[in-house]
Amino acid sequence: MHPRVLREKYNLSLSLLAFYLACDRRTVERYCSHASEDPRPAIFLLCQLLDFYWQSVGRIQPPPFLTPSL
Repeated sequence: MHPRVLREKYNLSLSLLAFYLACDRRTVERYCSHASEDPRPAIFLLCQLLDFYWQSVGRIQPPPFLTPSL
C-alpha cells in the first residue's frame, strides 16, 4: 500500500504519518505528493502492516512495535 493511500484512507496528518513510518515529515510530503520519488519497498510493507493492524483493532493507535515497553 502506498503511503498516500494510507493517509487518505485514515485521514492522517503528515506529521502523524511520519511518526508511524518512522521518517521525516518532509520525506512523507514527497511520498504523498505526486512527485517522481517512490518509497522504498519497506515503506510499502509498513503501510500494509499498519493498515492490517488498524483494521483488526478497529481504530488508529500505535502498534506494539512503536510503543516503548517499560
